[in-house]
Amino acid sequence: MVIAIVAAILLVVIILACIGAYIVVHSSNEEKEKQGISKIAVSGKYAAAMLPAADLLAKKKPSKKEIEEWLTSNCPNEKQRNELIKNWQDAVNKTIKTINEGDSNGVTTYRIEFGPKDKKVCPFLHQDHFITREQINRNAELLPPYYFGSDSIVVPKLPWDNSDGTGWKSVLPKDGQYEVPDWRQMA
Repeated sequence: MVIAIVAAILLVVIILACIGAYIVVHSSNEEKEKQGISKIAVSGKYAAAMLPAADLLAKKKPSKKEIEEWLTSNCPNEKQRNELIKNWQDAVNKTIKTINEGDSNGVTTYRIEFGPKDKKVCPFLHQDHFITREQINRNAELLPPYYFGSDSIVVPKLPWDNSDGTGWKSVLPKDGQYEVPDWRQMA
């Protein structure tokens, strides 16, 4: 009789512990979902692959409205303003397309190919640089365009292709920040 009572108490304790663990696990997932964090985005391994380049750039680059407002007060020529906005948007779209294609093809490292203008303005990128997809995920400001008239583009840097003659040096922040040029300049 005593053994049956002890077994019943142990069974009840085990059932209550399982219910408690279930509630804790599910309430944690519900909190993450309420904060807008998907299960895959916080898993670590798949975090970079699950955050689209368009969303990353939208957080780090100025919006079309910000650009229009700034240009309205700093560029009186409407035709020039429209051309700058179009060129900026084309550069952003090209960057997004390259990153999205890289994501679908399993590319994890990229480099920025300088245009003649950006060689002088982008000292944070050295000749042998590379940027990882995870770096892009955390610091999308590393992607072009950097300012109006920026002529750099992002390209995949594949480990087996060294045809560009560059090595492998990571882009590092200085005092916790990347020295990305201010977008409010024109070249």
